[in-house]
Amino acid sequence: TRITFAFREDIGYFALDTVSVRSITNPTVELISNNDFETGAISPWTYCNPGGATAAGTIKANSNNFNIWGYLYRAQSGTRFYIDGAVGDADYLSQMFSTTIGTTYNISYWLVNMGSGTRSSADVIISI
Repeated sequence: TRITFAFREDIGYFALDTVSVRSITNPTVELISNNDFETGAISPWTYCNPGGATAAGTIKANSNNFNIWGYLYRAQSGTRFYIDGAVGDADYLSQMFSTTIGTTYNISYWLVNMGSGTRSSADVIISI
């Protein structure tokens, strides 16, 4: 199974943190690796920017003091988060994880958008 986040934010940025997929029968086991981006690396997530968007996605630390238009972007938990302001086209962040047929899963994530404009979109795609 794959979870994919697709972002386009021509004016502003999206911040993503604390992505979680857990079985309702075993909720203590997190199926997403580096779900809070605390390693500081994109891996094991896969990043794709097929349209060559500028202001593309990356990992930021709270200590970077990433401030856009008076809003200080911070992690929802921990000290790191994924930030994406893809301009001109969408870019994608995805991760594969194992699931079992017939099992129900809870999917959650923290997303903030302080941008504006008509060319702003965030899509979450689950592929089985």
